[in-house]
Amino acid sequence: MTRQLSLVVTLLVTRVAAHGYINTFTLDGVDYEGFSRWNPTPDPNAIGWSFSTPDEGPELDMRSPDFICRRDSEPSRNYGTIAAGGTASFFWTSDDKVINPNGWAESHRGPVLTYIAPCNGDCASVDKSSLRWTKIAESGLVSGPANTQGVWATDVLRENGGVNSATIPRSIAPGKYVLRNEIIALHRAHINEPEFYMQCGNIEVTGDGTDDLSGSGVPAAELYSRSDSQLFGFSVYDSRDNEWPIPGPALYQSQQSQGPPETRPSPSQQSQRGKPTGASCRG
Repeated sequence: MTRQLSLVVTLLVTRVAAHGYINTFTLDGVDYEGFSRWNPTPDPNAIGWSFSTPDEGPELDMRSPDFICRRDSEPSRNYGTIAAGGTASFFWTSDDKVINPNGWAESHRGPVLTYIAPCNGDCASVDKSSLRWTKIAESGLVSGPANTQGVWATDVLRENGGVNSATIPRSIAPGKYVLRNEIIALHRAHINEPEFYMQCGNIEVTGDGTDDLSGSGVPAAELYSRSDSQLFGFSVYDSRDNEWPIPGPALYQSQQSQGPPETRPSPSQQSQRGKPTGASCRG
């Protein structure tokens, strides 16, 4: 009975908790503003897609257009520049510093994933439903058991002050792309309600890569399935497993014949170069 009461209290607390958004994209050490609904003076050069998600909350319907880049998302007219092989970092924060002092609520454990999609033209006018996503980074259960006693990618993100990172594969061709950084919170997965938090930003890739990702990737609606048992029906409170398979498509592998394949970056390997010291506040 005591355990059940504790679980109910945990669910009630996490249901009312504020969540988060990407305040800053850092590309090869240069900061670009993301998007906050409550920032009255956004940077005119911000690359983050706008959205209308209330209370920094999640998207739940995987088949909805809102699952692509968050609710009512609209592309930015700007781009951040990054070289193929360079590092992109994502600074998650919240306007509720009491519940989320380190960029993400401790109770919202789960994986962190990064996807890229070519715009095949100007990302500012792209039909978001046409975007095809390729996974370039993932981290899930880092160590320990697959429950609240284990260390998850979100725990590492919090330890890094809300920052996670991904490497743009060296083989990616120059061009205009959308980055999609995503956190999946598992605290309600046991009642078939995993929470998906994603945010997008426009980038222009430079370099001498040759893979423009044409014919690659999948629509956002096909990234996950309700048959993914690590998302739907999984209990982060009761699991006794020591492994947790990361959901979604396979990681990108370089199509170039020279050099080793792209390695999977871990949040613990990320750089905090250019990490902001503050966040936009609700007015």
